[in-house]
Amino acid sequence: MTMDSDSAEKEVDKNARKGIIRKIAQCKASLTKAENFIRTLESPINKDVVSARLQQLQEVLPRHEQLLIELSTLDDTLDEDYFGNDAFEDRYLAIVASLRGLLAPQPPSPAPASGAQQSTDACATSVRLPEIDIPVFDGKDYTKYHSFIELFSAVIDNNSKLAAIQKLFYLRKYLKGEPLSLIEGLPVTGDSYGKALELLRNRYDNKFLIITNHVQELLDFNPLVKGAATNLRELVSHARQHLGALKTLGQPTDSWDMIVLPILLRKVDQFTCRAYHSERDTTKLPLLDDFFAFVERRASSFEESQRSEDSHLWTQELKLPGHQMSPGVSRPVWEQYAAGC
Repeated sequence: MTMDSDSAEKEVDKNARKGIIRKIAQCKASLTKAENFIRTLESPINKDVVSARLQQLQEVLPRHEQLLIELSTLDDTLDEDYFGNDAFEDRYLAIVASLRGLLAPQPPSPAPASGAQQSTDACATSVRLPEIDIPVFDGKDYTKYHSFIELFSAVIDNNSKLAAIQKLFYLRKYLKGEPLSLIEGLPVTGDSYGKALELLRNRYDNKFLIITNHVQELLDFNPLVKGAATNLRELVSHARQHLGALKTLGQPTDSWDMIVLPILLRKVDQFTCRAYHSERDTTKLPLLDDFFAFVERRASSFEESQRSEDSHLWTQELKLPGHQMSPGVSRPVWEQYAAGC
């Protein structure tokens, strides 16, 4: 009887423990919902909704603390780190501070100079974020940092209708991996937004690493197995893109012809390489621009050749029995007719 009683008591404690842990998870979920609410806020801000959200949160912290006390009475083997109450409290206070900041009265805007200006300002208060797809930055390619931060600045950072705390949530939304972990330790407050931007700039606005990555992109381009028109144009576009970026970064790419050209010649197919050497003026040092022009001419030649071949096949099809085209019938009309046969 004693053993059965002990087993029953342990089972009750186990179920109670599970119930408390579920309630603790609900408290954490309430904070996550509040963070998502702040991040997705749009201007103009509905202060009644913000106030209601703030009121909902008032009971979360004391409830969380009470649940931790109840859990500790059921399982006294758990150490203090298990509960993580300090991290929960910091997160809770940061969210509450952000919501109160949104409810704080905004400084009055200066009076418009004219009636037309007043109308323009009135329209601006209801402007939503433009539908622009900001790519997520994962920090793996340093060369993408500048394009990411410039687009983010244009859409989010320069938007005067967004509070700093909202900008911080948008910034976190468009980061993942190492860049996100870099700023995750900052308190979720408006003051952290500027610090987050500074941390990212110090980490990824590294000129040496960016230049190195652009050069590496030229070196790592996969050699062409087949010199098709699309492949050749892709090579030229890829090389010009990274050389242009290097020039913008202050690198003397105009004098790199005899460095870059041997690299690119190892990327084209053997027939293109052979054709280039047979056509170039061997009495002079080759120029990179001349190589690009040759590759583009070759790509255009392949495209014209393909069109001629397609046209020849189409003409042959017209000679098939039962598909005679009457004089004066245009090709599009004949194709419609043939499609219906």
